[in-house]
Amino acid sequence: MPENTNKKLVLTLAHNANDDKATIAFTVANAALSSGMEVGVFLSSDGVELSREGGCDYASFQPFKPASELVESFTSNGGVLWACMPCCKQRGLIEEETVDGTIIVGAGPMLEWLAAGASTLSY
Repeated sequence: MPENTNKKLVLTLAHNANDDKATIAFTVANAALSSGMEVGVFLSSDGVELSREGGCDYASFQPFKPASELVESFTSNGGVLWACMPCCKQRGLIEEETVDGTIIVGAGPMLEWLAAGASTLSY
């Protein structure tokens, strides 16, 4: 696959680990990372539960890899994981309770990527 080092992709995800959309989104995000893209996933609404430590430990939808494995692979391979600050506050989720690599933020960082021309996908 050709290197896409100048390309950015933002995925927005509003579903938690009880929905196969979460595993699809992180499968696509990991594939984009593997192709050389910079990838950010913005978790909103129930999606922020994916950033909670243990929040996707038991989620697995065949034929996809388990959600916990997909999220860990994404963050350890350089993916940017944003969790919506107001959504976290509503659920009582604080940074100390999130998986490594989670950044609790408002929409600003994601919007900066979009303003710079990032492609988008929503789940």
